[in-house]
Amino acid sequence: MPSATLPSALPLELALLTSSTLPPYPLPSLTELLANLSAGDYEKILTSPLASSFLFPPSTSDASPSDLQESYPALISTAISESQAHPLELLVVGIAALKAYLQATTTGPPLLLKEATLLPPQISSSKQSVKALKEALIRNLSIDGSAAYHLLPYPVIFTLAKTILNSTLLVGKTESDSLLTASWWRLRVNFAHQRILRETSGSLQEQIIKDLDTLESLIFPPNDTNNAEHAPLQTEAVRAIFLLERSTIYSFYSDDKKVTKDLERAVGLTGLQYALTGRLGKRTKFQVDDITQLVVLARSKEEYVNDSKKATPPAETTATAATEDDREEAKPIPKEIDLNDDTLLDAISFTPVTDTIIAESDLPTTLTALDPSKQPTLHPIDSIILLHLAESIKNTNPSDGLTREQMSPYAERVLQHATNWSIYTLGLIVRSRLEAYKSRTVERSLLQLQVVVDQIIAATASADNEGGVSTFLPKPKDEESAGVGERLEYVFPLGLPTRWELESELAARWVDLGGLRTALEIYERLGMWAEVALCWAGVDKEGKAAGIVRKLLYEGEMPKTEFEEDNVRDDKDGDEEEEEIIITDEDEEEPVERNPPPAEAPRLWCILGDLEGNHEFYEKAWEVSGGRYARAQRSLGVYYLRRKEYKQAIEAFKLSFKVNSLNGGSWFQCGCAMMEVADWEGAVGAFSRVVGMDDTDAEAWSNLATALLRRGNVGKNAGAGIVLDDDVEGGSDEADAAAKELDERNAGKEQALRALNRAVNIKRDNWRMWENVLVIAASLRPPSWSDIQVALRRIIEIRGTKEGETCVDRELLDMLIHHVTSTFEKGQEGLPRITIDLVDNKIVPLITGDDRLWASVRKLAIWRGKYNTALEAQEKAFRVVSGRYDVRTDKAAWEELVAATEEIVDAYRSFGPMERTEGLGAGSGQMVMKDWKFKARSLVRNVMAKGRKAGWDEDDALWGKLEEISEGLKG
Repeated sequence: MPSATLPSALPLELALLTSSTLPPYPLPSLTELLANLSAGDYEKILTSPLASSFLFPPSTSDASPSDLQESYPALISTAISESQAHPLELLVVGIAALKAYLQATTTGPPLLLKEATLLPPQISSSKQSVKALKEALIRNLSIDGSAAYHLLPYPVIFTLAKTILNSTLLVGKTESDSLLTASWWRLRVNFAHQRILRETSGSLQEQIIKDLDTLESLIFPPNDTNNAEHAPLQTEAVRAIFLLERSTIYSFYSDDKKVTKDLERAVGLTGLQYALTGRLGKRTKFQVDDITQLVVLARSKEEYVNDSKKATPPAETTATAATEDDREEAKPIPKEIDLNDDTLLDAISFTPVTDTIIAESDLPTTLTALDPSKQPTLHPIDSIILLHLAESIKNTNPSDGLTREQMSPYAERVLQHATNWSIYTLGLIVRSRLEAYKSRTVERSLLQLQVVVDQIIAATASADNEGGVSTFLPKPKDEESAGVGERLEYVFPLGLPTRWELESELAARWVDLGGLRTALEIYERLGMWAEVALCWAGVDKEGKAAGIVRKLLYEGEMPKTEFEEDNVRDDKDGDEEEEEIIITDEDEEEPVERNPPPAEAPRLWCILGDLEGNHEFYEKAWEVSGGRYARAQRSLGVYYLRRKEYKQAIEAFKLSFKVNSLNGGSWFQCGCAMMEVADWEGAVGAFSRVVGMDDTDAEAWSNLATALLRRGNVGKNAGAGIVLDDDVEGGSDEADAAAKELDERNAGKEQALRALNRAVNIKRDNWRMWENVLVIAASLRPPSWSDIQVALRRIIEIRGTKEGETCVDRELLDMLIHHVTSTFEKGQEGLPRITIDLVDNKIVPLITGDDRLWASVRKLAIWRGKYNTALEAQEKAFRVVSGRYDVRTDKAAWEELVAATEEIVDAYRSFGPMERTEGLGAGSGQMVMKDWKFKARSLVRNVMAKGRKAGWDEDDALWGKLEEISEGLKG
């Protein structure tokens, strides 16, 4: 599309609405639509003749209100598919509908459009008809048995957006008949649909991931292929936005590793410089000495300026502080609550930067020169990156105070400057989540979230709400509020929660703080009765929770919207009375299920099954959903797994995979059940799926290794992340046949060893996994000596401090030493060197009472030519045997002592006269032990004296051997 036809203020994402493969388009009508879209005037687009032709299709003129309730979505779809409008016009209407929906549910300001004006006359003339149609549209948005939020605002607008942006008129079967960015907008509307649902939809997730892959091939073409048609999608700004948007989606689906990769790539594209480091400062009002405080130093490639002034490079920028008054004057932003604590400061007071700090820092000069409290303004995209990095830290680290301390500086850095209303709002939300766990900040955390929720509620109030809404703080005037363009500018890469998601989070916060009454009021206002039940279950009132769920599922009085005092008082003696209030069955008649069932019936049946432990309710949920609610079968699978009914569990999990095959936890549990019934092939497939979705799951890698080992070779591919060498060339002679047979026997073990190595690289402190590595590596033919050495080392490092020498596998250590001494020459690098380091620095310090370990040390020392060390090891081994008390009473121990005496005398005879090769006397001609004969004779006499004292017969063969040794030393 020629740029001259576009409005000058058109945002970047709208400038991408082009494709040279399409025929010419009518400029006047499209230009007007684009102008309204650029100005954020979605009402004009949604009431335009083109949008009206979709919302008022001719076929609705004679239809009755009851008929329209069920057929309206299909009529809209038919009208769109039969439209003669240009695809770009369709796309603009779809985008306007999607953004209007987001404005009404996520960001605001209020959408000044009554929904009744968008409906056919026979519907809009009656409030009851409008309500019934909206309920039907919301039910139509349910997918895979998961219901849409039943109080969804503007379902008509969202249905229009969903239908247009998923139309084949925009995204055809081939690239030549598709709009360039149509798959991007389909991705966005489908993800918005996912946010409406109460649970993850497998079919939506698969479509979203598919569109992400398609876009990646366009935005990041393989081998940097140059295509003029795709050039608008391959700028650094577009690529960064795509990566941030994709990271938001991956984070929603808990694919944290991919999130980290995308954020790292986005940082490289935008040129953001940042570092989490320490700076001296004060955190409390009474602190005297400065101590190191965590801070994020960050600056954009070019400093972002709020007005029209040109941005300047970092080297030419003088960082200036932005006070709270300046921020309020520059940008309308949500109200920030002060901490007002008697001890903690509102913000860390950092010590001014000195030349010493700059000189001693390893960070780039552009960062070390920054004053932590007066950093330059970040570009909005860079601020989004920092907020996503904070969330990534939370998702990839343990949920503890250290993780929250690491996250907090990222949010504080973003909140230093108000560059965008939505970004600042998310920054407040992130900080509120972090402060919810500290006693001194929990009050501000709750109040801040309450203020944000109130402002979002006020900003997204429907035009149909004539009475308005009440807020915690005074509602800002129109001139003090951010416009729709600013609020929606970064809504997709930010991933802001919807209004009801944010209110639900506030209710959960109240539950954590013990505010059960307030939480239940919020849930009831939102109509989230399942959450009300779970809230009661969370305070050990499962009976009351089950009663609420039953009222939703069976005919009778629905749960009241007003919160009753009797249902919230903490009655220590009235539990039975409360149960009678909630669960009433005065007539003792068989309850009758509601017909039609509520939209959330599958989820409610599963919750009831969880509360009452009845697996029949899971089967009922599966039946009600028409075999589309995967959670029902997952719950059944877990139920059977706990009862050790593994075959039934496997069948249940398999049914759930037909609906949603992207649930890693279910694949893991199914794999465990398959291992219990010795279905090794199935277990390999199950755990391969797990590591394919999350290759940081150490337990899955370990179980995959076990399944591979048990399955054996058979030249089968183990799945994701494992490179296999199963293609063995056969020969005609016996040697080739034998080699092939050996390779096949090793194949399963090699695959298992690769999987285990992935597991221990993820969880390096699990000694049981290292023991498995040791066993499998030793069972290979030939053994994997490097893996044996590494496993021995790690087991010693993990267990050696507490268990000492008992953690050393003596047999495998002997195997390793024998291999080194028989295969390599003295002084060679590689395995010999690291084996020597293992013995000298890890094993020798642990040996206290195991003479066999000293024998291994002696053998390695002889191969190295260190005869002093060999003789010392033999002496220590002898002391271990000689010091055993059972030598006096146990004949076997006496035999062992005599044998040890013979060995130590042989060692004296062999090494004593030799020339020193180590220590201070090396190369001087000195003997290893000049008085070796004297020591040997003394030792033999002591052993014989111990034998006489113990009363051993001097006429037996053992005594004769000692006398023979003594005679041999007299010469």
